[in-house]
Amino acid sequence: MQRTEQSLISVVIVFVLSVFLLGMQGQAPEDIERRRLVEQQAKLSGRIASLNHEQEFLLMQKAFYASDSKYILLDLPSRTGMLKYRNRVLRTFAFSTASGKRPVPRNTVLKITAKTDGNERKRMLLFGDALLIQSKRSSVSAGKEHKVPRILIGSKDFASLYYTVEQGTTLHIGK
Repeated sequence: MQRTEQSLISVVIVFVLSVFLLGMQGQAPEDIERRRLVEQQAKLSGRIASLNHEQEFLLMQKAFYASDSKYILLDLPSRTGMLKYRNRVLRTFAFSTASGKRPVPRNTVLKITAKTDGNERKRMLLFGDALLIQSKRSSVSAGKEHKVPRILIGSKDFASLYYTVEQGTTLHIGK
């Protein structure tokens, strides 16, 4: 009889402990699934945004191919740029940035509003008050241009870019 009482007590203890241990296992499976779904949704929304950006870029390239005009593409993370005409690369170049009081705008399309002519050290391409492209040898950095973010390109690359583009040429700045 003692043996059955001991075994009955041990079964009851195991049963009670199992109830407590099941309650300590953590979050409910529904909470875990909900968290996974939220993470997947965040990943998918980021992917959708990048695909929308890529689609806009491809539509822009298609429009430039049809319009028979030159355009400039800048890739800020890799610090490289391309001058393109009808989806052909005319020139690739490396650049550096010298931000004024504002950072260089990203994911933007800008048009050349002015080409400042003069001697080699004073030439520049202005994109409104959003951006300024100059040669690395340029001596102009004072005045209102100092507040505008600047992109500096090597002198040979800037010369070829300067003489190739006209006022109204489009610049596409990527991520």
